[in-house]
Amino acid sequence: MIFFLKLINKIKYLFRKRLKISSNFIYTQISDYNYPVDLKNIIAYNNVVKNDDQQISSGQKNLHPLFYTKISWKIIENLNDFLKNRIDDRILKTIVHQSEYIIFHSELKLPAKLNVQSKIWSIKAHKNGTKMLIRFDYYSDNELIATEYSGGLLFGVKYIGKSESLGEIPKTVKLNESIIWQKTIDIDKLLPYKYAEKAEIDAPIHTNPKFAKAIGLPDIILQGTCTFAKAINLLIHEKLIENYGIIQSVSAKFTGMLVPPNKITVRLLKQEKKCFSLMF
Repeated sequence: MIFFLKLINKIKYLFRKRLKISSNFIYTQISDYNYPVDLKNIIAYNNVVKNDDQQISSGQKNLHPLFYTKISWKIIENLNDFLKNRIDDRILKTIVHQSEYIIFHSELKLPAKLNVQSKIWSIKAHKNGTKMLIRFDYYSDNELIATEYSGGLLFGVKYIGKSESLGEIPKTVKLNESIIWQKTIDIDKLLPYKYAEKAEIDAPIHTNPKFAKAIGLPDIILQGTCTFAKAINLLIHEKLIENYGIIQSVSAKFTGMLVPPNKITVRLLKQEKKCFSLMF
Protein backbone atom coordinates (compact mmCIF):
# COMPACT_ATOMS: atom_id res chain seq x y z
CA MET A 1 0.00 0.00 0.00
CA ILE A 2 2.79 2.42 0.97
CA PHE A 3 4.67 1.54 -2.22
CA PHE A 4 1.66 2.43 -4.41
CA LEU A 5 1.09 5.73 -2.55
CA LYS A 6 4.72 6.70 -3.17
CA LEU A 7 4.38 5.67 -6.83
CA ILE A 8 1.23 7.80 -7.23
CA ASN A 9 3.02 10.79 -5.65
CA LYS A 10 5.95 10.36 -8.04
CA ILE A 11 3.61 10.21 -11.05
CA LYS A 12 1.81 13.36 -9.85
CA TYR A 13 5.20 15.09 -9.48
CA LEU A 14 6.28 14.14 -13.00
CA PHE A 15 3.05 15.38 -14.56
CA ARG A 16 2.60 18.45 -12.36
CA LYS A 17 2.12 21.89 -13.85
CA ARG A 18 5.65 23.27 -13.76
CA LEU A 19 6.13 26.50 -11.82
CA LYS A 20 8.01 29.17 -13.77
CA ILE A 21 9.84 32.41 -13.09
CA SER A 22 11.34 34.84 -15.60
CA SER A 23 14.49 36.96 -15.67
CA ASN A 24 12.34 40.08 -15.19
CA PHE A 25 11.86 39.09 -11.56
CA ILE A 26 15.24 40.67 -10.75
CA TYR A 27 13.70 44.13 -11.27
CA THR A 28 10.90 43.52 -8.73
CA GLN A 29 11.21 46.05 -5.89
CA ILE A 30 11.34 44.93 -2.26
CA SER A 31 9.99 47.26 0.45
CA ASP A 32 12.28 48.38 3.26
CA TYR A 33 12.02 46.66 6.63
CA ASN A 34 12.74 48.17 10.05
CA TYR A 35 13.90 45.95 12.89
CA PRO A 36 14.68 47.10 16.47
CA VAL A 37 17.78 45.57 18.06
CA ASP A 38 18.44 45.64 21.79
CA LEU A 39 20.58 43.76 24.31
CA LYS A 40 17.74 41.41 25.20
CA ASN A 41 17.29 39.85 21.75
CA ILE A 42 21.06 39.72 21.18
CA ILE A 43 21.60 37.73 24.39
CA ALA A 44 18.66 35.43 23.56
CA TYR A 45 20.21 34.60 20.16
CA ASN A 46 23.71 34.15 21.62
CA ASN A 47 22.42 31.76 24.27
CA VAL A 48 20.79 29.43 21.76
CA VAL A 49 23.92 29.13 19.55
CA LYS A 50 26.50 28.90 22.34
CA ASN A 51 28.10 25.50 22.82
CA ASP A 52 27.57 23.30 25.86
CA ASP A 53 31.08 23.73 27.27
CA GLN A 54 31.10 27.50 26.74
CA GLN A 55 30.67 29.64 29.82
CA ILE A 56 28.47 32.74 29.72
CA SER A 57 30.79 35.74 29.55
CA SER A 58 30.83 39.40 28.60
CA GLY A 59 31.05 38.16 25.00
CA GLN A 60 27.40 37.18 25.25
CA LYS A 61 26.56 40.87 24.86
CA ASN A 62 28.27 41.11 21.48
CA LEU A 63 26.25 40.93 18.29
CA HIS A 64 26.76 37.46 16.84
CA PRO A 65 27.81 37.60 13.16
CA LEU A 66 24.85 35.41 12.17
CA PHE A 67 22.29 37.55 14.01
CA TYR A 68 21.60 39.34 10.71
CA THR A 69 20.24 36.10 9.21
CA LYS A 70 17.49 36.23 11.83
CA ILE A 71 16.35 39.51 10.28
CA SER A 72 16.79 38.59 6.61
CA TRP A 73 14.88 35.34 7.02
CA LYS A 74 11.83 37.28 8.25
CA ILE A 75 11.86 38.95 4.84
CA ILE A 76 12.64 35.81 2.83
CA GLU A 77 9.93 33.61 4.33
CA ASN A 78 7.37 36.41 3.89
CA LEU A 79 8.79 37.74 0.64
CA ASN A 80 5.42 38.33 -1.04
CA ASP A 81 4.50 40.75 1.74
CA PHE A 82 7.50 42.90 0.73
CA LEU A 83 7.36 42.60 -3.05
CA LYS A 84 5.84 45.49 -5.01
CA ASN A 85 4.44 42.90 -7.44
CA ARG A 86 3.48 39.63 -5.79
CA ILE A 87 4.31 36.27 -7.36
CA ASP A 88 2.80 32.80 -6.99
CA ASP A 89 3.06 31.77 -3.32
CA ARG A 90 3.90 28.23 -4.42
CA ILE A 91 7.19 29.47 -5.92
CA LEU A 92 8.33 30.94 -2.62
CA LYS A 93 7.54 27.71 -0.78
CA THR A 94 10.20 25.94 -2.87
CA ILE A 95 13.12 28.02 -1.49
CA VAL A 96 16.06 25.96 -0.18
CA HIS A 97 18.75 28.00 1.59
CA GLN A 98 22.10 27.43 -0.16
CA SER A 99 24.61 30.10 0.83
CA GLU A 100 25.44 33.02 3.10
CA TYR A 101 27.97 35.84 2.76
CA ILE A 102 27.98 38.70 5.27
CA ILE A 103 30.34 41.70 5.21
CA PHE A 104 30.67 43.91 8.29
CA HIS A 105 31.25 47.62 7.67
CA SER A 106 30.73 49.32 11.06
CA GLU A 107 29.99 48.44 14.66
CA LEU A 108 26.31 48.46 15.60
CA LYS A 109 25.65 50.69 18.62
CA LEU A 110 22.76 49.65 20.86
CA PRO A 111 19.91 50.16 21.11
CA ALA A 112 19.36 50.50 17.37
CA LYS A 113 16.65 50.46 14.76
CA LEU A 114 17.98 48.78 11.66
CA ASN A 115 16.65 49.83 8.29
CA VAL A 116 17.00 46.90 5.89
CA GLN A 117 17.12 47.68 2.17
CA SER A 118 16.80 44.60 -0.04
CA LYS A 119 17.25 43.75 -3.72
CA ILE A 120 16.98 40.62 -5.86
CA TRP A 121 20.69 40.68 -6.70
CA SER A 122 21.03 37.84 -9.19
CA ILE A 123 18.92 35.12 -10.74
CA LYS A 124 19.80 32.31 -13.13
CA ALA A 125 18.91 28.79 -14.23
CA HIS A 126 20.06 25.80 -12.16
CA LYS A 127 19.88 22.09 -12.98
CA ASN A 128 17.38 21.67 -10.13
CA GLY A 129 15.39 24.85 -10.69
CA THR A 130 16.26 28.52 -10.33
CA LYS A 131 19.10 30.02 -8.30
CA MET A 132 18.38 33.37 -6.65
CA LEU A 133 20.57 35.71 -4.60
CA ILE A 134 19.10 38.48 -2.41
CA ARG A 135 21.21 41.35 -1.10
CA PHE A 136 20.37 43.00 2.23
CA ASP A 137 21.96 46.29 3.31
CA TYR A 138 21.59 47.07 7.02
CA TYR A 139 21.60 50.75 8.02
CA SER A 140 21.51 52.38 11.45
CA ASP A 141 21.10 56.18 11.56
CA ASN A 142 21.90 56.23 7.80
CA GLU A 143 25.23 54.44 8.37
CA LEU A 144 25.84 51.17 6.52
CA ILE A 145 26.49 48.52 9.18
CA ALA A 146 26.49 45.25 7.24
CA THR A 147 25.75 43.73 3.83
CA GLU A 148 24.37 40.22 3.49
CA TYR A 149 24.02 38.06 0.39
CA SER A 150 21.62 35.17 0.94
CA GLY A 151 21.45 32.53 -1.78
CA GLY A 152 18.61 30.11 -2.32
CA LEU A 153 17.41 27.52 -4.79
CA LEU A 154 13.82 27.70 -6.04
CA PHE A 155 13.62 23.93 -6.27
CA GLY A 156 11.83 22.65 -9.35
CA VAL A 157 10.96 26.15 -10.61
CA LYS A 158 11.76 26.57 -14.32
CA TYR A 159 13.78 29.68 -15.19
CA ILE A 160 12.90 31.60 -18.35
CA GLY A 161 15.43 34.01 -19.83
CA LYS A 162 19.14 34.68 -19.54
CA SER A 163 21.13 35.00 -16.31
CA GLU A 164 20.75 38.42 -14.69
CA SER A 165 22.78 40.23 -12.03
CA LEU A 166 22.76 43.77 -10.63
CA GLY A 167 26.45 43.69 -9.72
CA GLU A 168 29.38 41.65 -8.51
CA ILE A 169 28.53 38.35 -6.81
CA PRO A 170 30.75 37.44 -3.83
CA LYS A 171 32.35 34.01 -4.00
CA THR A 172 33.29 31.66 -1.20
CA VAL A 173 36.80 30.18 -1.35
CA LYS A 174 37.12 26.40 -1.30
CA LEU A 175 40.21 25.33 0.62
CA ASN A 176 42.18 22.13 0.08
CA GLU A 177 44.49 22.66 3.04
CA SER A 178 45.42 20.13 5.70
CA ILE A 179 43.47 20.18 8.96
CA ILE A 180 45.37 22.22 11.57
CA TRP A 181 42.71 22.14 14.29
CA GLN A 182 39.32 20.57 14.83
CA LYS A 183 36.66 20.13 17.47
CA THR A 184 33.32 18.33 17.63
CA ILE A 185 30.06 19.92 18.77
CA ASP A 186 27.11 17.88 20.06
CA ILE A 187 23.74 18.77 18.54
CA ASP A 188 20.77 18.19 20.83
CA LYS A 189 17.49 16.85 19.37
CA LEU A 190 15.58 19.88 20.65
CA LEU A 191 17.96 22.45 19.14
CA PRO A 192 15.90 23.01 15.92
CA TYR A 193 12.90 24.00 18.07
CA LYS A 194 14.95 26.29 20.32
CA TYR A 195 16.68 27.97 17.38
CA ALA A 196 13.39 28.41 15.49
CA GLU A 197 11.97 30.27 18.50
CA LYS A 198 14.95 32.58 19.13
CA ALA A 199 15.77 33.17 15.46
CA GLU A 200 12.06 33.56 14.62
CA ILE A 201 12.26 31.10 11.75
CA ASP A 202 9.00 29.38 10.87
CA ALA A 203 9.82 26.49 8.54
CA PRO A 204 8.12 23.10 9.05
CA ILE A 205 11.10 21.04 7.85
CA HIS A 206 12.83 22.14 11.07
CA THR A 207 10.02 21.74 13.60
CA ASN A 208 7.33 19.44 12.17
CA PRO A 209 8.43 15.76 11.95
CA LYS A 210 5.23 14.74 10.14
CA PHE A 211 5.76 17.36 7.43
CA ALA A 212 9.49 16.59 7.11
CA LYS A 213 8.84 12.87 6.61
CA ALA A 214 5.98 13.57 4.19
CA ILE A 215 8.38 15.31 1.77
CA GLY A 216 10.96 12.53 2.02
CA LEU A 217 13.24 13.64 4.84
CA PRO A 218 14.14 11.10 7.57
CA ASP A 219 13.07 13.60 10.26
CA ILE A 220 13.32 17.31 11.02
CA ILE A 221 16.67 18.85 10.08
CA LEU A 222 18.74 21.51 11.83
CA GLN A 223 18.65 25.00 10.32
CA GLY A 224 21.75 25.67 8.20
CA THR A 225 22.25 29.07 9.82
CA CYS A 226 22.22 27.40 13.25
CA THR A 227 24.96 24.98 12.20
CA PHE A 228 26.95 27.89 10.79
CA ALA A 229 26.35 30.06 13.89
CA LYS A 230 27.53 27.35 16.28
CA ALA A 231 30.68 26.77 14.21
CA ILE A 232 31.47 30.49 14.16
CA ASN A 233 30.74 30.71 17.87
CA LEU A 234 33.24 27.94 18.57
CA LEU A 235 35.98 29.72 16.59
CA ILE A 236 35.27 33.05 18.27
CA HIS A 237 35.48 31.39 21.69
CA GLU A 238 38.47 29.12 21.02
CA LYS A 239 40.57 31.06 18.51
CA LEU A 240 39.60 34.73 18.67
CA ILE A 241 39.30 34.88 22.47
CA GLU A 242 35.88 36.56 22.17
CA ASN A 243 37.32 39.33 19.95
CA TYR A 244 34.31 39.98 17.74
CA GLY A 245 35.73 43.26 16.48
CA ILE A 246 38.30 41.72 14.13
CA ILE A 247 35.73 39.78 12.08
CA GLN A 248 35.40 41.39 8.65
CA SER A 249 33.21 38.83 6.89
CA VAL A 250 31.78 35.32 7.17
CA SER A 251 30.57 33.00 4.42
CA ALA A 252 29.30 29.46 3.91
CA LYS A 253 27.72 27.06 1.45
CA PHE A 254 25.09 24.67 2.77
CA THR A 255 25.71 21.35 1.04
CA GLY A 256 24.04 18.76 3.27
CA MET A 257 21.42 18.09 5.93
CA LEU A 258 21.87 17.43 9.64
CA VAL A 259 19.27 15.35 11.51
CA PRO A 260 19.48 15.78 15.31
CA PRO A 261 20.63 14.36 17.62
CA ASN A 262 23.99 14.43 15.90
CA LYS A 263 27.48 15.92 15.91
CA ILE A 264 29.26 18.45 13.73
CA THR A 265 33.01 18.77 13.39
CA VAL A 266 34.50 22.22 12.90
CA ARG A 267 37.81 22.07 11.06
CA LEU A 268 40.20 24.99 10.78
CA LEU A 269 42.04 24.58 7.48
CA LYS A 270 43.96 27.82 7.20
CA GLN A 271 45.08 30.39 9.73
CA GLU A 272 46.61 33.80 9.12
CA LYS A 273 47.28 36.77 11.38
CA LYS A 274 44.11 38.63 10.38
CA CYS A 275 42.04 35.92 8.75
CA PHE A 276 40.46 32.60 9.66
CA SER A 277 39.08 30.35 6.94
CA LEU A 278 37.04 27.34 7.94
CA MET A 279 35.22 24.41 6.40
CA PHE A 280 32.96 22.03 8.32
